[in-house]
Amino acid sequence: MMQLSIEEHTFQAKSEREEQKIGMLEQELTIKMEKLKAKTEREWLNADKERLNLEKERLKFKVDVLRQRSQLLKEGIPKEYVDDILPMAND
Repeated sequence: MMQLSIEEHTFQAKSEREEQKIGMLEQELTIKMEKLKAKTEREWLNADKERLNLEKERLKFKVDVLRQRSQLLKEGIPKEYVDDILPMAND
């Protein structure tokens, strides 16, 4: 078996360190990508939650208007007047 020179040992050690650095950089990039994916997903979920909250508030408002209309009609207020003061939203 041939003896490696000091230069060859030094080169081999440097090469191994460089390979380890590359492996660690690849792992770091993978972790950063996963972190960005998780952040993006969380932001999408927050946007969905906000959208659902807005929809919920809109529906609550519609129900409130319907209740008020119903109450006025029960009290004998003419439908035409109720339509003028509390119009039905068609969406």
